[in-house]
Amino acid sequence: MSARVHLLEDGQRLGVGQGADGRLHLVELHVAGAVSAGTLRAIPVGRIEAAANALFHPSAPVRAPRRPPAAAIPPGLRGTPGAGYPDAFYGAVAAAYRQLAATSPRPVVDLAGANDVPVTTAQRWVKESRRRGLLAPGRPGKAG
Repeated sequence: MSARVHLLEDGQRLGVGQGADGRLHLVELHVAGAVSAGTLRAIPVGRIEAAANALFHPSAPVRAPRRPPAAAIPPGLRGTPGAGYPDAFYGAVAAAYRQLAATSPRPVVDLAGANDVPVTTAQRWVKESRRRGLLAPGRPGKAG
């Protein structure tokens, strides 16, 4: 597992590395100042890992777009009924999911709402995007 260290403000830093499961995990955290149990509980480790996977995982775009893509998938990408969805559609799903996973605790629910589809449909889209290698492997019950 190779670690990438990211410097934050005030000399704080965090490091992420790829685990055996293919996901990026928090492997180092330096907090400046007094550390208490409350301080440690307040660190959103799951959100940090979700954001790292959304932004830095090898399946993420090489360079993040200046403006994040909208969560709504353009209707033109959906293809013809009964023929399945094209690769561009799943690429758009992956981009929208990455954006939502970095900012939302319920990215699939938000993806479904933005596209006016049932949550199970959005789950299927995300699952297929993962299968095609467009998103990092998932963890049950965790966003990102």
